[in-house]
Amino acid sequence: MANEIMITLPEWVPDFLAQYPSHIEETKDRMRFVLELTRKNILSKTGGPFGAAVFESDTGKVVSVGVNRVMPLGISSAHAEVVALSFAQKHTGHFDLGGDQQPEHQLVVNAQMCAMCLGAVCWSGVKSVVYSATGQDVESITGFDEGPVPEDVEATLNARGISLTSRLLREEGLEVLKLYVQEGGFIYNARQGE
Repeated sequence: MANEIMITLPEWVPDFLAQYPSHIEETKDRMRFVLELTRKNILSKTGGPFGAAVFESDTGKVVSVGVNRVMPLGISSAHAEVVALSFAQKHTGHFDLGGDQQPEHQLVVNAQMCAMCLGAVCWSGVKSVVYSATGQDVESITGFDEGPVPEDVEATLNARGISLTSRLLREEGLEVLKLYVQEGGFIYNARQGE
């Protein structure tokens, strides 16, 4: 029986991060950063078409990044949001990114959270979430099953003190999803079967 798991980022991530400033102030620029991170994951064949980053909301400091690592690591929970949130919690030394003495944190992701990632966001302590493509976009373009996500995600998050910005740079987000399909990316756990 396994008694340890390890979540790792692809080897190219340090070089990718070195091309960007340590602080990204504008929300649109944060999204462009995440879209490029996701594109790199697709073209490098190191995971699925999803990327995320956690920022300090006010300063724009890049706290952590995550990309989908389900297939390479064989761990179904290694979605980009879970990976980014986990690394942010490791970096801050606390499981609650919204706890006392913590700056406010923002999660930026290239697509709306699936059912699992929505739960992870609710428990993470982030104060805001920004996404590009919708869950319907993900399902219609790629065939991934996003699971039982509530119809009103914004109300779900707002009830927990988390603000939501949706569809930011959506057209660019759609292009990233289409790239995964064009590159022959594997669609696992799809409703249509494999």
